[in-house]
Amino acid sequence: MDTTAFFKFTYGLFVAGVEFEGRRNGCIINTATQATSEPGRILATMMKTNLTTELILKKRSMTVSVLGMDCPIDRIAHFGMNKGREMDKFADVAHEIDAKGNPYILEGAIARFHCAIEQAIDLGSHYLFVCAVEDCLSLSDVEPITYAEYRRLKAGGAPRQTAGAGAAPAASAKGAWVCSICHYVYDGEVPFEELPADWRCPVCKRGKDVFVKGN
Repeated sequence: MDTTAFFKFTYGLFVAGVEFEGRRNGCIINTATQATSEPGRILATMMKTNLTTELILKKRSMTVSVLGMDCPIDRIAHFGMNKGREMDKFADVAHEIDAKGNPYILEGAIARFHCAIEQAIDLGSHYLFVCAVEDCLSLSDVEPITYAEYRRLKAGGAPRQTAGAGAAPAASAKGAWVCSICHYVYDGEVPFEELPADWRCPVCKRGKDVFVKGN
């Protein structure tokens, strides 16, 4: 099976936010999409091991901020790479709180959704949240950023004038080792083959065995 075929799917980038019993957290997700328009529902898939996921399961509500092409790369890295169990990710980030107390970011967001969780479907390593949209707002005409474009920018590519569904994948992924779970492209100085056996993906925390080499 050539699992790099999964990389051909297009994804956006979003920040999921939640607060429960005084603890707030947010994380980057790349699988959020509209399910129905009447009533408004979206689907969001999140890893079970994320603190954000655990809080959403308890709170049964969340915010989803859609990120645009003007979102700073370091903002994406902040919510995607840091561990919410070790820090308050919203502490130094401009944000506001919705009617249910859940945080959402301001800079880099082009739309936001305020959601109640109708169902949480166990997918093994992830939960699929079926979310009822209680409120939403379009914030900007800036084009949404795709996960492929983020990987390209992260690898040092110049920003595109436009980018949407079908944006080219990161050039660095060709011949590079890519996580088949979260699509993180390994770009460390140590050759991937020489990494210790207990090395973990910095994004999804899975082991070396889930990485595949790009064609």
